[in-house]
Amino acid sequence: MKISIHTVVVIVAVFVAVGANAQTSQINVDREFTKATQAFASKDYVTAARIFKELSEQDDFNSQYNYALLLQKGVGTPKDLKQALYWAWRARINGVDPAIDLTADIAEFLSNKELEEAQSNLLEALMDDAKSGSPAAISGVAKTFFYVKDNPDHEDGYTWALVAQAFGQNDVLPIIKDAEKTLGLDAQLLCQKEASEVFQTILRSESEAN
Repeated sequence: MKISIHTVVVIVAVFVAVGANAQTSQINVDREFTKATQAFASKDYVTAARIFKELSEQDDFNSQYNYALLLQKGVGTPKDLKQALYWAWRARINGVDPAIDLTADIAEFLSNKELEEAQSNLLEALMDDAKSGSPAAISGVAKTFFYVKDNPDHEDGYTWALVAQAFGQNDVLPIIKDAEKTLGLDAQLLCQKEASEVFQTILRSESEAN
């Protein structure tokens, strides 16, 4: 059984000052990712799956895609299509283009109930991170409402996209543009009010945490 591990390195220019801790953390992630790909190449699939899982939980998008592949095929870890779909969606939300086809491939084998459960788990996990102030997770919530559900939830997607934009996330701009074409002015104003409330709640949570 042949699986092609995704090793694409995505370089994104961001207008932020990156601290030493963040740089060290990324170096550690890169080191572990290399270990995982080497383990896979050596057919030590269990080690590869374990490392990809750990990195996936740290929101490393390439690892999320790879771990989803291993879960889909049952290599290095027991086959689990619901978990495979969850991590494929996480990778897709994080901008891994091959994950678009992967989510579609996995979804074909799941019932509507199982798809709804996977969507609920995805949204719950992202919500937890978003409420803690993770800008990427806030974008993820918007994308989940807009792209993951069978029919786009323009109201909630727009609301969370506005919050994400306020935190400097430009990846939600297509959601905002699309929603503003679809929603009437009254609906837009209501969503904007809700977005402001969510934004302030997150700021208060961050302040209390510090």
